[in-house]
This record gives sequence, structure tokens and C-alpha cells, in this order.
Amino acid sequence: MRDIILVNSKPYDGVQTLILNEIEYWDMYDSLKELRKDYTALVFTSKHAIKSLQKAIEKYPQFEYLKIIPAYVIGESSARVLEKYQFNVEYIGKDSHGIGFASELIPLLQHKKVLYFRAKKIVSGLDEILSHAKIYVKQIIAYENKKSNITNLTKPASKSILIFTAPSHYTSFVQQFAWDDSYIAIAIGLTTFSVFDAEIKAFVSPKQNIEGCIEFAKEVAQRLV
Repeated sequence: MRDIILVNSKPYDGVQTLILNEIEYWDMYDSLKELRKDYTALVFTSKHAIKSLQKAIEKYPQFEYLKIIPAYVIGESSARVLEKYQFNVEYIGKDSHGIGFASELIPLLQHKKVLYFRAKKIVSGLDEILSHAKIYVKQIIAYENKKSNITNLTKPASKSILIFTAPSHYTSFVQQFAWDDSYIAIAIGLTTFSVFDAEIKAFVSPKQNIEGCIEFAKEVAQRLV
């Protein structure tokens, strides 16, 4: 059986995890204090953005009002985080890929003022798609996915199946290790898949969550026994 390795920013129960990146939540006070209270929608494409905003609200309670604004979120797992922190969940995306989610949002966000809480670096193009649709979007950087300073890392064995949960995780992997042609890569979504080098053998998970990626990786491993 091939090794299945999750390349992620934190350990995950039930699977070997290779941590090459770390999440840094940004202090958003300067960005939030400039906001007028006339925004009518929040957009989230990541649990990290939600958690970063929750931390900001806990530190600066004057921004609690943001929880009342209808929130549009890319998937069920992120929606559960919003509900946990008592945000006002208005819409859960049916398409968990960035481009598809953006297309769903266009008719829903017409004539609204939108706050988009995002990573420092994004590749989904959601911001551009909404802007081209003439939707007003104010972007606030909530977190950064940074390369870890850990150096004593072991390269995965040949024929490993590697699960990547963010574009930056793949970028960090190829910077840290030379790619082995026997590897198989699994992307959590199309945005991550889009940064893979063309020559590698890769798939997109049918389900856009870590549990689904692991399940799919096991199916691939069984087929290749």
C-alpha cells in the first residue's frame, strides 16, 4: 500500500501529516476601524479567515456588529465555524471551488456592499470575478499562509500519495523537496490543482474537505495495489 501523506498547516488525526506551512492570523484593527457600518454582506472562502475575524472581535468588541451582517460562505465546514461563533449565515455555496462559488455569488450580491475576508495571497480569482460583475468588494487580509522555519523534515517515500489543501502547501513542498515522478498528488479543489506543474500525476478530490481527500486517496491507493 502506498503511503498517504497530508501536506497541511497542522496535524490531522488518522493520517500522516507533513507540516511545511503555518497560519499567521493578522491583527485587523487598522482595517476594521476604517469601515463604515453600511456593508451588507460578508464573504468567506476559508475557515482561517473566519477564525481570524473571531479573534479580532474578541480582542476588539466594538466590531461585534459584523456578526449581524449576512455571511456568504464557500462550504459546509466553513459554515459550521461561522455558526459556532454565532455569525449570521445567509448562504452556503453549492460549489466548493473558488470560481464556481464566485459565479453563484454574482446574482446574490448585486447592489450589496461586500466585505471579503481573505488570505494575503489568493489564486482563485474570486475578487476579480465579483469586481468584473460590478459588485463593490472591500478586501481585508485576515491571515497569511507562511512557509514554516522547520528544517529537519523527511522527504516522503517514493510512490507516496500526497494531499495538498492549499496552493501554498504545494509551492512549499516543491521548494523543500525535489518532486519524485512516482508521487501522486491530490488537490482539495480546483484552485490548488491549478498550481500543480503540468507534468505531475494529479487528481482533484470529489469532496472539498480533508476527510473527503483522505477517503479519495485511499481509493486511489487501492486501485494501484
